Amino acid sequence: MPVQRQININKKPNGPPGITFDPNPLNANTRDQIFWTNNDSQPHWPGLLNSDGTINTTYFMPNQIAPDSTSPIFSPSVATTGKGGQPLNYKCSIAGHDNETGSINVT
Repeated sequence: MPVQRQININKKPNGPPGITFDPNPLNANTRDQIFWTNNDSQPHWPGLLNSDGTINTTYFMPNQIAPDSTSPIFSPSVATTGKGGQPLNYKCSIAGHDNETGSINVT
């Protein structure tokens, strides 16, 4: 049975400016309903981080997440972990948000 799984985008409490994704990594099952909640005052746009370092901006959602709002739901259809699979690594695709990364393990 699918479960809703939330990833919070939170402003870092200390240190350099930026955000954290919580939980990171997120553990999910195929068909779970995954969404991001932006608790920051800036927009964010998590995109799939490709092995060559480029970002597929529309893999999880069609556009950025406005401050104090949630993303559309993403449901993975294939397991990514186990038997040599890789997690779904993601990165904020907005310029200047280079250190904002996270991952999703799908079993």
